[in-house]
Amino acid sequence: MIKLFVVKCFRQLSYDKTISSLTEEEAILLSFYDENGQIKLPSGGTLHHFMKYRLGEKGVNEIMMLIGEKILKLSQEKEAKIDSTPLEASRYDKHADYNPHYECKMDKGTYYNGWNLPNFHDSYKRTFW
Repeated sequence: MIKLFVVKCFRQLSYDKTISSLTEEEAILLSFYDENGQIKLPSGGTLHHFMKYRLGEKGVNEIMMLIGEKILKLSQEKEAKIDSTPLEASRYDKHADYNPHYECKMDKGTYYNGWNLPNFHDSYKRTFW
């Protein structure tokens, strides 16, 4: 379930959409199969309960810190920036969520910048963390 929690955080989907977005290969890699090899996925409610009550806010923060530390250890670069940007969805995209703030259907694009150069819109005085 912890691996599935990480998938949910990185995909930034709802609990139900996280479960429905899993491919058969991903379900096997996450060990969601029984002794007969049948794939058994948890419900979105089960994932929500695990995150909210079993892990709690403190547990979620600790796991995300561990993941960040692991990324730093494995990365050549020691400076990075993670950010997200709203991407307006196609009107034919049935799976995009409506965002009341932007007043349109959209997806959220998350990106990782591992270069030492700032993005176009960044201030040159701003430093990476």
